[in-house]
Amino acid sequence: MIKFGTDGWRARLAADFTFENVRLVTQALVDFLKAQGLDGKGIAVGYDNRFQSEDFARTAAEVCSGAGLKTLLMAHSLPSPALSYTVNHLDLGAGIMITASHNPPDWNGFKIKENFGGSAFPETTKAVEANLATAKAPTGSDRNITLFDPDPDYLAKVGKLADLARIKAAPLNIVVDPMHGSGAGYFSKLGLEVTEIRGWRDPLFSGINPEPLPVNLEESFSLVREAALQHPDRLTVGIVLDGDADRIAAIDADGRFINTHNIFCLLLYHLVRNRKLTGPVVKTFNLTGLIDKLCRSYGLPLTVTPIGFKYIAKMMLERPILIGGEESGGMALQGFIPERDGTVAGLALLELMATEKKTLGQILDGLMAEHGYYYYDRIDRHTDQAQALVGELKKHPPQELAGLRISKVEDLDGLKFYFEDDSWVLFRASGTEPLLRIYCEGRTPEKLKQILGAAESLVP
Repeated sequence: MIKFGTDGWRARLAADFTFENVRLVTQALVDFLKAQGLDGKGIAVGYDNRFQSEDFARTAAEVCSGAGLKTLLMAHSLPSPALSYTVNHLDLGAGIMITASHNPPDWNGFKIKENFGGSAFPETTKAVEANLATAKAPTGSDRNITLFDPDPDYLAKVGKLADLARIKAAPLNIVVDPMHGSGAGYFSKLGLEVTEIRGWRDPLFSGINPEPLPVNLEESFSLVREAALQHPDRLTVGIVLDGDADRIAAIDADGRFINTHNIFCLLLYHLVRNRKLTGPVVKTFNLTGLIDKLCRSYGLPLTVTPIGFKYIAKMMLERPILIGGEESGGMALQGFIPERDGTVAGLALLELMATEKKTLGQILDGLMAEHGYYYYDRIDRHTDQAQALVGELKKHPPQELAGLRISKVEDLDGLKFYFEDDSWVLFRASGTEPLLRIYCEGRTPEKLKQILGAAESLVP
């Protein structure tokens, strides 16, 4: 079955993700574009480093071409945000990105990028799904296909979003881990001297999911610590990208994991204090409460959205957002398209280090010493009953967890319990995989562990 989740349609290779289904969903998108009068603008088709992604992209391009659309097929694998920028920059009708982002190696996916250069809105994906009932999977044609290199335009734009000269002049020791994904090589293409690990194409992703979480980064932690020991006179950092490079995490010089919550706070601090910028801030429902404190301190309005970057993108189209981000690592900064981009966020982190002459850990510790300490973790439980389990918790919510009284409950997206000390736990069914995700934030590492353990015990 073809169904769009939080960001795109994703499925297991050879089971549901087949060439026939790719042709079918592409035709459904073409029918949508024709109905909207956007087919005359043309379309861009890109792909990541997954197994046969280039072949699925060629198949989608042939369907678009056969339907009469001017079709730009990317000449090589690329980050999803590079495709998004191509759509926006060239004012195309839409884009197709063949990627399953952070999903396991035996998955692939189909992301729609709208004309503005960002993730498709729910009304768009619903319309495409509705078209599937009548769409027929054509064989397609290559008569309107042009091979296109997106790098010159994309790199020219991204290079203007950070002070590259300052970064190059600073005593930085940069390790980049693209996790075998399509973001490999892009920091180097910007003229930065970096050490890249796992930068070659491996469709099996070394046996892990290309998601920048600690469980997938054991080798990276060691290599960053080793790099720091080799260059004690420099500020060492590890920048980690997910499989299609629209999301980011970081590793400090001592091997400390700098998660998405930390990165959002560091970027917000840098934009306000160093770049002297201002504007509304947007975060998803599962991000740290430290963002709320920083916004109050800086006098910035904060909006909380459901989970999924499409909600942030919608707000960025309506007003000039300073920064928007989600727990999974997607960040968008003022001055770029309404799209998350791991490379753009990574450059801003490097600029922050170059400006303050400190490691990310040192800057983060300073922030938390001033505003309070917050610790985060997440558990993913594989189950086909995730929605039902969340529903049961809504019917029978606990009064307390781990000895903490629940002070507030919200169901903006999933079910979130708040405690009196500003810690919280959120139960939510994944929009991309058969998973129940349990997100948790505590004020101490010990309390975080206790809350998360008590929360997991509620799930049979």
